[in-house]
Amino acid sequence: MDDFAFKKRHTYGSIMIDIDTHRVIDLLPSREIEEVAEWLSLFPNLEVVSRDGSVSYNSAIKKANETIIQVSDRFHLLKGLTDAAKRVITSHVTSNIGVPVSASHYEGTETADYWGKETGKEDFPTREHNERYQKKKKMVEKVLELTAQEWKRTEIASELGITTSTVRRYQSPDFNPVSGKYNTTQDSKIKPHSEKIKQMLRDKHTFQQIEEAIKKDGYDGAASTIRMYTTRERKLLKEAGRDSQGFIEKIERKWLISLLYRPIDKVKKISQEQLDKVIEKYPVIEVVHDIVKSFKNTLFSKRPDELEKWLEEAEGLGIEQINSFVNGIRRDIAAVKKAIELDYNNGLAEGSVNKLKVIKRIMYGRNSFLLLKGKLLRLESKRKIN
Repeated sequence: MDDFAFKKRHTYGSIMIDIDTHRVIDLLPSREIEEVAEWLSLFPNLEVVSRDGSVSYNSAIKKANETIIQVSDRFHLLKGLTDAAKRVITSHVTSNIGVPVSASHYEGTETADYWGKETGKEDFPTREHNERYQKKKKMVEKVLELTAQEWKRTEIASELGITTSTVRRYQSPDFNPVSGKYNTTQDSKIKPHSEKIKQMLRDKHTFQQIEEAIKKDGYDGAASTIRMYTTRERKLLKEAGRDSQGFIEKIERKWLISLLYRPIDKVKKISQEQLDKVIEKYPVIEVVHDIVKSFKNTLFSKRPDELEKWLEEAEGLGIEQINSFVNGIRRDIAAVKKAIELDYNNGLAEGSVNKLKVIKRIMYGRNSFLLLKGKLLRLESKRKIN
């Protein structure tokens, strides 16, 4: 079973799929405990129900029949952990990380030309970021000062005009006031040419040369966009500078996050050597990657007893985001263990919800729930292949 939205964040229904035949067997106009439990109680022969981590569905199934085996969906479990791991990485690591390299394409003689010029005043994004950083830093200092005076979180929140969850984040020793989105880039006309621009900057080309080169490659945007992008990239490279071992190269945080989902040989932008250097600077990266990898192995091991060992290991890390995920697992421990033991999953339900969305949108503005249900079930009855 799974839920679907009639109107996102407002009203939801439930979809029921037969695990054996792979067909939708019913739609419910609600996902509330009473309605779902009433429908389930109509089928005393039910033995197994696959679902996501929904507390409502958990309660409804228990209310309908305590003997039904509940299986939590492995995809949602992995997504919950990787989302938590992503928040850990974002809170510890800036968007761009400088690591030393023994040999670099930055090598060459310094000149007094374009590269020798100062970047001048801060650009608007940098100035805006610095102002927000200073403001947030002062707020964090006030929170820590009141915490030292043994104020309660609710009292601090009321005094400073912030929420208790913000107070809790500011009290964390790992909190970083630097915006997680600072120095990140969004899709734009210049994005396809970014690698060429960076390479030309490394080779000490001037702005005019860069502009001419990428316009030949098809760039048709404004010259000011090129100037702003190259100025910011040049500033990043100048800030990186040299260290005693050689040069510094920039590693983007998004590549580290990609490693939560794919092995390093599938992530083209980062090598094992670069990852090792990042881990030297931020050891928490290795801890997070290892705990995610360990959970994946446990989840597909067919040995439910190993889950308790993983939970103890995860709790021992003392990472707030990971602990939150662990608490969720413990609340639904029986269904998670069945997810490890059995092959059932919620893929059928997710695919059926996509099918339902297509039908719902085709009928947009003209359908009632009964018409939507009737059309979906009629299509299911005529389907000749699964």
